[in-house]
Amino acid sequence: LSAYSAASKAWPLPVAFATCWVKGCASDLVTQKAVEQKPSVDWRRNLAFATFSGAYLGCGQHYIYNVLFTRWFGSALDMRTAVKKIVCDALWHVPMVYLPLYYVFEYTLLRDGPINGLRCYSEEWLDCMKPYWSMFTPFHLVNFRFTPPELRIGMIACMSFCWLVVLSYTSHRSYEAEHCLETASAKTSAPSE
Repeated sequence: LSAYSAASKAWPLPVAFATCWVKGCASDLVTQKAVEQKPSVDWRRNLAFATFSGAYLGCGQHYIYNVLFTRWFGSALDMRTAVKKIVCDALWHVPMVYLPLYYVFEYTLLRDGPINGLRCYSEEWLDCMKPYWSMFTPFHLVNFRFTPPELRIGMIACMSFCWLVVLSYTSHRSYEAEHCLETASAKTSAPSE
């Protein structure tokens, strides 16, 4: 833990990216194989999910939680400061910044563009936010109250592994349904011998 802490202080963005890229890759693999029980891994989907996880959940959230939130609410590890950060995270950061960016990214790489990503998010936002609020409100209370800034992203990465399994499943339901339809359509239109 002390080596991770030292590395996070010395190289915050590369460490945050690597930590969250590995976590994103692993959580989508768990989703595909254990939750969805797919016979094979969709590596394109996995790479997109891992890349967003590293870039935004690692680097982006380092900036939001450790720079912006500190600038806006202070660096104190007291209850009042922690609650301000939790409210901002739950009502602004995640529903208005993080998840819209995630849907735009995923739809740009895997489907039919950013506008449809935002359209899908507008339909699924509450399905995503309910588990986020139930998981992260108590976690962030502890994290913002007791965790030193250099360890916050690492702690969030541990907790968010479970969250990313939920997000991967929720956000890829329609993607998987479309792939099933495409596969079935290809089989029925294939010439028979």
